[in-house]
Amino acid sequence: MPQLAVVGLLLVLLAACSSSGDGEPEPAAVTGSPDQTALRQDLATLFAGDSPRPADVADGECFADRLLADTTPEQLQEGGLTDSSGQLVGELPSLPEELAGTVADAQLACIDVVESSTRALTAARKGDLDAEAYADCLRRDLPPDTQREALVATLMGEWDDPALGRLADAQLACVDEQQRP
Repeated sequence: MPQLAVVGLLLVLLAACSSSGDGEPEPAAVTGSPDQTALRQDLATLFAGDSPRPADVADGECFADRLLADTTPEQLQEGGLTDSSGQLVGELPSLPEELAGTVADAQLACIDVVESSTRALTAARKGDLDAEAYADCLRRDLPPDTQREALVATLMGEWDDPALGRLADAQLACVDEQQRP
């Protein structure tokens, strides 16, 4: 069960089905290039998910802008996110650590991990969870550095990373806390 919770949250994070990005995103590194414009759109669409809410679209745009501002086309290609023509690959690979950290930082600049987890879990549990209390608990038990470590591990495909265990433990403890009389 802990792995299902982790995988569920991490898929939500990867698809970024959340909102509450802070501030305005920086513009993409090269805004005039048709290839860069298409890549920005592809990254934003990937991040926003299949049935995005308006906030998800904004988060996707934020993510794409942040990632493109913090990377070069060469880094994206060497890391396996883009092909030799600069287009987003069809199936996302496990990323090397440096690029995974950059991608995680771009995601964290645009979403709130606790809000994402809360939204995903309350939807999965069909409303039998006090979202505010769960979020408060998760903020208390899941410090930002652990959130980042778990996201980096996920992007690297390191499913046995201790940060993922800490994430799952925090999620389960916060659910259990809600179920106590």
